[in-house]
Amino acid sequence: MQILVVLLLLSINGNARGNTTPPFTITWAINDAPPFHIMDGEFQGDGMCDVLIDAFSTQMKETRFDTLVMPQNRINMLTEQKRNLCFPCLIKRSDNDVWLYSDITVYHAPLGIIGKPEVLEPYVDSQGRISLRRLTEAKLLRMGKPIARRYPEMLQLYVDSVQKTPLLAELSGENATTRVLEQIEFGRIDFTLEYPSILKYYAATSGSEELVYYETAELATQTVAGAVGCTNNEWGRNAVERMNKVIPHIITNPMYKKQQAFWYGTLLPSL
Repeated sequence: MQILVVLLLLSINGNARGNTTPPFTITWAINDAPPFHIMDGEFQGDGMCDVLIDAFSTQMKETRFDTLVMPQNRINMLTEQKRNLCFPCLIKRSDNDVWLYSDITVYHAPLGIIGKPEVLEPYVDSQGRISLRRLTEAKLLRMGKPIARRYPEMLQLYVDSVQKTPLLAELSGENATTRVLEQIEFGRIDFTLEYPSILKYYAATSGSEELVYYETAELATQTVAGAVGCTNNEWGRNAVERMNKVIPHIITNPMYKKQQAFWYGTLLPSL
């Protein structure tokens, strides 16, 4: 009788183990691009997207999260190959063949022109803004940007107009966002198109106060919506659906709102 009981218990335990469903896994692909992801220094782990990843981990306890660090170009290549990846901080766009987008997670302060005031002052209009179209059409100043960086369409078309010319310098590798600003200080390029949060991070970590941010005439005060992007396949649809369920809880969390506000992000669009 004892033997039968033991065998029965072993059978039950074996079935229980066999029926255990492994947790759904979301793999984050991130790169070293302050202030979105900050890998070292005083603000390590406090980037806008670092905090978002932490918030998802807190809200989705039944989900397993893995993180891979790789260059943006490789992230793009792997998602095009339908590898199961999510990138936490993309500009919110319509779904396409490569990316599925979550609901909005943040509104970034407007993209603007960053450079030395003595270089850019001739291009400042009566409202204190600079037209990216005017800068690129003048063909006198050299723009710099991270190599894989894309912008909202109304600005991207002007960047494309100087693509593969001496008027555009593209930097690859770690910390490309801040290295672009260093190149402006060194006088090797003249301006970049970036968020004010990147200039804030650069000033805080380098102590430099040489560079200035100007709103663009094209965007003015228009904020830029951010979202998570996942590979456009069945896994990605599942991942986005799961994240969309918790995003309302994340964006109302006081700590998350405070951290985003520190980097000039808000949870409400400008009206």
